[in-house]
Amino acid sequence: MQHDLPIEPMMNIKQLRVELKAWGRYWASQEQGQGYASRSACDRLSEPFTPRGCGGTRDHIPPDHINRYDMKVYCLAHDCRRALRAQYICKGQWPLMGFDTEKTFLYWLRRAEIALTC
Repeated sequence: MQHDLPIEPMMNIKQLRVELKAWGRYWASQEQGQGYASRSACDRLSEPFTPRGCGGTRDHIPPDHINRYDMKVYCLAHDCRRALRAQYICKGQWPLMGFDTEKTFLYWLRRAEIALTC
C-alpha cells in the first residue's frame, strides 16, 4: 500500500502546555539554586580545594526531555522565546520580560505554542 508510513499523532495544545510547564518548573528550579541551607559551611570546608579554569565546568546535565524542548524553543523567534519564558519559567510575569501589553505577550505566546505543536 502507498500509505504504510508510520504516522505520528499530532500533539495537541493541552499536552504541549503540560510538557512546557514541566520544562518551566525544571529551569525555574535551576535558576533558583540550591538554597542557603542545602549544605552546611562545615561540610564544604571538608572538601579539598580544586581550582577550575576560566570556562568552568558543567556539573549538571539536564534530562533528555528538557533538552528536546530546549532545542525546539531555541529554533523559535526571539519574541516567542521571551513569551514562553515569561509564561512557563517566570510564572506569567510578562512585564518582567519586556512586553508592553498583555495583548502582545499573548500573541507571541500563542504563536510559539502553535509553532511547537507542528
